[in-house]
Amino acid sequence: MNFLKNTLLVVVLTTVCALCLEGMTRLFLDTGMLYELEMWRYARDVKVRDMNPDLGHRHRPNAEAQLMGVKVTTDSHGFRSSEIPEKAPAGVARIAFVGDSTTLGWGVAQNETAAARVTAALVKEGRKVDSYNLGVGNHNTLQELTLFRDSAAKLKPDIIVLSYFINDAEPMPTYGQTSWLDEHSAAWVVFKYRLDSLMRQFGEAPDWKRYYRELYKDDAAGWQQTRKAIQGFATTAREMGVKLVVFNIPELRELKPYPFPEVTAKVKADVEGLGVPFFDMLPTVQNLDPASLWVTVPDPHPNGAAMAAFTTMMVPELNKLLDGLCNDQGKGCK
Repeated sequence: MNFLKNTLLVVVLTTVCALCLEGMTRLFLDTGMLYELEMWRYARDVKVRDMNPDLGHRHRPNAEAQLMGVKVTTDSHGFRSSEIPEKAPAGVARIAFVGDSTTLGWGVAQNETAAARVTAALVKEGRKVDSYNLGVGNHNTLQELTLFRDSAAKLKPDIIVLSYFINDAEPMPTYGQTSWLDEHSAAWVVFKYRLDSLMRQFGEAPDWKRYYRELYKDDAAGWQQTRKAIQGFATTAREMGVKLVVFNIPELRELKPYPFPEVTAKVKADVEGLGVPFFDMLPTVQNLDPASLWVTVPDPHPNGAAMAAFTTMMVPELNKLLDGLCNDQGKGCK
């Protein structure tokens, strides 16, 4: 009997402590700007598992969530952009913006993303254009290609803008079973994230610079996968008769001197070797204070200021492509 009473007491006390910890986490830590909790909400409320092994996850159609202080909504295709018709109106050049969380605009209002800014700037100049934003957090280049072929090609873009970020050479993620705590407990999410950070700080995990450089070793599986995916984009664009252009988004933690020129050069060589234009956007931000370009100080995703800087390079280069489309097909003209 005493054993049962003691066991029950331990269970009750453990439950009470867990509930108190959960309540304190949500009350004091959950400010709406804590990276790990906002990523948790993003995965839970906006993303959905996709069983295609080359995709893994995508956005839910018509999702809505408040993340990092901004509203994130998706259209009927799961894209973070305004709904557009299946077929572009006559004379309208359609632009597909493809990428990861830097294209999605993590922590940035929809109208401040590079995709929205570029489109608005082109329209303001008198261009007949519309666009859609396929950016999905944690996608690598293979996943971006798979999503484009599966869901976005049917909207028949005239230009594909592939925004490349240094972590796009990561191998395909693994998708294990999620526990009840993973799904429902903010305290558990914070604990796991902080424990992982602590282990990385004091353990054997490589620092962020070494981690990125090792992604681009010649024999790295993720880099080989990414090279094939870039080739896949070039082939798909050619088969569709559309223009493909690649813009390289710099890692914003250090800008001058930039730690990864050899990585940029490697990606550029592959892209240009396929006859695809490649533009490095580092010069648009290199003379700025890195922290002024981050969503938050611990989270170096590009903020609205960084998006505005990127736009200054993207708009002129897209104007050149639109000039060609206007002359050849009567699309995107002023």
